[in-house]
Amino acid sequence: MQVNTLLYLGFFAAVALLNYLLPRLARPYFLLLASYAFYAYSPANRALLPVLLGATVITWAAGLAIAKARHKAVQVVFLLLSIGSCLGVLLYYKYWNMLAAGLAGLVGVLGGAAPPTLDLITPLGLSYFTFAALSYSLDVYKKRSRVEYNLFHYALFVSFFPTMLTGPIERYPHLRPQIEKSRRFSYARCAGGAFRMLWGYTKKLVIADNLAGYVSLVYAAPGDMSGPNLAAATILFAIQLYMDFSGCCDIALGAARILGYDLIENFRAPFEATTFSDFWGRWHISMTGWFRDYVYFPLGGSRCSVPRHLFNLMVVFLVSGLWHGADWRYILWGFSCGAVSVLAQLTKKPRAVLARHNPLYREPFFRRWIQRGIVFSLFCLTLVFFASALYDADPYTVYGGLLRGWQGLPACWAEVTALLAGTGIDGRMPVILTVGVVLVFAAESQGRNLARWIRGQSFVLRWTLYYALGAAILFFAAFGQSSFIYQQY
Repeated sequence: MQVNTLLYLGFFAAVALLNYLLPRLARPYFLLLASYAFYAYSPANRALLPVLLGATVITWAAGLAIAKARHKAVQVVFLLLSIGSCLGVLLYYKYWNMLAAGLAGLVGVLGGAAPPTLDLITPLGLSYFTFAALSYSLDVYKKRSRVEYNLFHYALFVSFFPTMLTGPIERYPHLRPQIEKSRRFSYARCAGGAFRMLWGYTKKLVIADNLAGYVSLVYAAPGDMSGPNLAAATILFAIQLYMDFSGCCDIALGAARILGYDLIENFRAPFEATTFSDFWGRWHISMTGWFRDYVYFPLGGSRCSVPRHLFNLMVVFLVSGLWHGADWRYILWGFSCGAVSVLAQLTKKPRAVLARHNPLYREPFFRRWIQRGIVFSLFCLTLVFFASALYDADPYTVYGGLLRGWQGLPACWAEVTALLAGTGIDGRMPVILTVGVVLVFAAESQGRNLARWIRGQSFVLRWTLYYALGAAILFFAAFGQSSFIYQQY
């Protein structure tokens, strides 16, 4: 069931209504049934329900065993069982064919039978629910979370349908008290959640999906495109990706808020970051936080020698790239992000010295915007690998063509606008998209809680904005263009 469809809105409205009609103690069990119904809507996914159920039961049972065991060795055994089960499912459904292809090449050199590739359907939301379940076992082992004896409450945490497709990746200590004690109906909460959903749908349908046509056209044949179009598509892909992913997270957070749950924020004005490390503290916060707590810190974090610290950074980014998919271009995207982060660490002191002698850096306003421009440019350059994996392009062709065909600003502008017009971005649409992007970035500046802010405004301003967003969706949305990008991960 696609989140950006009327079917989902009807399903969600029915679930929200019944949720508040039921006694408070019964609500978690009803939401668990609704979550499994949401997951099983697709016939292909219905056959994979045992994967979700198995990951839930195994990690819950492992948590019980870890809490009850008196010997450290026994706890380690059950923790490894939980880790092995979750990673085994990921390996089998998501990475087997990539490993099989790599082993086939090795076997071809050494001689022998190559492992077979499998025609598998990846379970929906696999990376999200396995990481959520795995975090529970690790937290119980590290005594950061109390053990959960109620299997149904824990199952709701793993399968909660607003977070199932694109996160955020929740932690059980944060969601547990909300599951155990359902909130009363609150008009203010529901109004804020509905606005958050409307905001997310506007970002996705009006901005991201309209940009997707141009970006996909350029990346479908990068060898035939000029440098201006490749550069414009790469920059617009960064905006498309943000609007698409953060828009889906807005819908998830808004839906959860209507149901009485507060999820963790997944974005905090990332394009306002002034350093690359600051950027990753603002982008996909739940995933970067997961890798920080369960990979980076166990490896030693930054409390070690400089070479080991840089190695830890690179490992985290490589694993992050692999998390996105079994494609060498995602791994190279992670590697490129890691390389930029390592380079930033190595050049921190020389850059500080140069900054003191840069006259533009003496004024905080100019310094912030220059730093933001540099961070955004670096992010866009790394995204070439990501976009190439998404649209099945050759990233080296994109990089090689970025410097090709620059013939003066008027000619380049005409070339880009002509191709944009060919994808439907003409007439008033460029103005609508530009104003929309500026308004979104301005409204979300400094990580502001937009729903809370709008609830504090006057009645006239609130409802003017509500009607404006609704009208933008009705008149300018690109309906049926694509599902959410991060849904496939």
